[in-house]
Amino acid sequence: MAKLTKFDNFSDTMFSFENFKFSQNGNNKLEHQKMLAMLKNISEKELTKKQKECLDMYYSQNLNTVKISKILGVYPSTVWRHIEKSKKKIKKIIGYYYKL
Repeated sequence: MAKLTKFDNFSDTMFSFENFKFSQNGNNKLEHQKMLAMLKNISEKELTKKQKECLDMYYSQNLNTVKISKILGVYPSTVWRHIEKSKKKIKKIIGYYYKL
């Protein structure tokens, strides 16, 4: 069975509340829940398996790129490239909805 990515740590790290633009009359908790649901949806439908694995290990498991590269059997630069491409893709898609 595929390993699910935990988005609580990931989203709080990558999209901090200081950088996230909430609407003036919006409910922050509701907006945060919507964002987490969107991140999960993006992960399932837009990211590759390797991108999801790298994000999970880096943000949820707090592993560095060297440790991840040893686990996956790739170079650290490849791990970093997966993480960077994932972040750009997620930011672009979320930016359509939240004008980041």
